[in-house]
Amino acid sequence: MQTAVHTRQAGLVVQGEAGESLASIDKAQLAEWLGRYGYVVLRGFPCDVQGFSDLVRAHSSRISLDPARQFHDREGKVLAQKVDAGNDAIGLHCENGNSPFWPDLCWFFCTQAPAVGSQTTVCDGAAVFRDLSPQMRAALQAQDIIYTRSVGAELWKNYVRHAGEGGTQASDTRACFERLLALVNGNMHTQIELNADDSVTYSFRTPAILHRSPFSPGLPAFANSIFGPSFNYERPRIAFADGTPLSDAMRAALDDVCQRHTVDVGWQDNDIVVIDNARVMHGRRRIEDTRRTIYNALSYH
Repeated sequence: MQTAVHTRQAGLVVQGEAGESLASIDKAQLAEWLGRYGYVVLRGFPCDVQGFSDLVRAHSSRISLDPARQFHDREGKVLAQKVDAGNDAIGLHCENGNSPFWPDLCWFFCTQAPAVGSQTTVCDGAAVFRDLSPQMRAALQAQDIIYTRSVGAELWKNYVRHAGEGGTQASDTRACFERLLALVNGNMHTQIELNADDSVTYSFRTPAILHRSPFSPGLPAFANSIFGPSFNYERPRIAFADGTPLSDAMRAALDDVCQRHTVDVGWQDNDIVVIDNARVMHGRRRIEDTRRTIYNALSYH
């Protein structure tokens, strides 16, 4: 394997050589790369969707998912979910970072790279934190932010069905809701209510500046979903813990800093990108080449 930095600020490109497979990358090595660089591009390794799923399993203690996306197959043998959130640009975010089910790792596998535009973007939150003004740092560290949204019955039950054990049936609303509460596992920063139409409304409280990456513990990072998408979901209401909304001026100032540290992945066919989802945010340019085909997986270290 040959390695080279992806950009001056973050990221590592690992180039496979003849005869090398993804199995040659052990869990400790990948974790060390993520700790140093925030995200890793695996390039030139022979791979298909099943091989991508096997790689995710080999480096993860537990698998997560986006309940609004479809799996590549319906038998559960393949973990990959198709990235299919329309054609518009998508703002920077941590995957599931506006919910209590926030995975450590976000994985992408590109089977057909776009010929023009349509790039996935990445932004190292540690670099953003270093670039924030002292006043902005203080404002973001003074109190947490809270995301509040309602999720329809089909979506949250689908999450429980895949994440739970014991064969909980989606039609059994009460059993599903109890399982959902168990998955939150007493998280004091999350409140969930079951509504009369079987939807749920949750409030999730989290710092805007994280220090909890399992790969670079203690490293402060502006890593959140303030700019994140809501393609398959109700747009969340985002406010500081005291109820004060994030002002347009603050969002604009933060966006300016983030854009200075946002780069394109630069997809090639069969590239895999592994992201520390508690440090590095990702997004997407507008889709110009609809033949672009990318799969996603989510997991815990």
